[in-house]
Amino acid sequence: MTWVHNASPEIDAQSQWPLIVGVCVGLTTLMTVTVSLRMYVRAWMIKSMGIDDWVMLSSCICSIIYNALCITQTRYGLGLDPKSRPDINANKYSEVNFAGRPFYMAGTTGFKVALCFAYLRITGSNTKPVYRRIIWSFTTFTILSHVGGTLVLLFQCTPMKRSWRPKLTPSSCLPNDITFYVLAAITIFCDLVIFALPIPLLAKLQINRRRKAGLIAVFSLGAFTTVCSIMRMVQISIITKSSNSTMLVLWGTIEMNVGIFLTCLPSLTPLFTFFANKAKTSGLYYGRTKGLHDSNSSNAMRLEKRASRFESSPSSSATTAVNRSSSEEHIIPIQGKGDLLITKTTEIDIQEYDNEHDAINRRAW
Repeated sequence: MTWVHNASPEIDAQSQWPLIVGVCVGLTTLMTVTVSLRMYVRAWMIKSMGIDDWVMLSSCICSIIYNALCITQTRYGLGLDPKSRPDINANKYSEVNFAGRPFYMAGTTGFKVALCFAYLRITGSNTKPVYRRIIWSFTTFTILSHVGGTLVLLFQCTPMKRSWRPKLTPSSCLPNDITFYVLAAITIFCDLVIFALPIPLLAKLQINRRRKAGLIAVFSLGAFTTVCSIMRMVQISIITKSSNSTMLVLWGTIEMNVGIFLTCLPSLTPLFTFFANKAKTSGLYYGRTKGLHDSNSSNAMRLEKRASRFESSPSSSATTAVNRSSSEEHIIPIQGKGDLLITKTTEIDIQEYDNEHDAINRRAW
């Protein structure tokens, strides 16, 4: 049984579906785990859920749906050269592809907007009003531009049905290259501005340099999504020539999942701090326990050495032969010495005095 519906084993072997499925499953799992940890930190550790957290959660859901649709597309030809795709799958492939467009736009919009709301929450009302107005303005621009891009993708063709019925005629559609280039340019512009917005704010934070540099580095990592957007833009020219959208879809998946993952990283700082402190505390406890154990061991070794010296040269007053007197008290046997024992001997000296006066003088001494 082949993975691609209605395809021969030879055609199925040419498909890149293992790569697409592997990337989708791997990155979606990483993204979902990261968002789940963010929800745990915000809801249970800090107990302060914000609008940015709910937006991020909705973006995560959109990403999961989009990745599931991408995997479904591989069953109908995604990963194959368009000329090799079974014609009978054309309509079904187009339907699934069309269904994924709004989820892709919603997912990529979500993590950008969540970052903007996070900036507003961090700044608070004490920050300069101008800076907050800039954030609000760009948040509005991001939402409107991406909603507009979603509408363009949905109504790209007239009649609209042409988008999921490629054999339908007559019809007219906006050119794919122009449409995708404009949308990609808007996405890249929003990525660059949004990930640069917090740098002036972080630079003024009154924290140690190492932590400040770490926060700036984490936020700057978000620029990697810009690289994904550029790589996705490169694929546009390939689509206009061969209509092969495999790498376009793949880079879109990478862009969305990585963007959500990197956006959540700063929110996991309390979790990292918790485990770092726990590891440090465990290390101190281990060090103290080890020191106490070493001290006890050294004492035991000294006692053992003393016992061995005692065994090697036993005193005649401490040990006896088999025939022992009744005045000896057996304390402990000597290991490896047969019936020899460490003993305590009580000696009684009986003396006779001529008179009571001499006895009293002797007791005084």
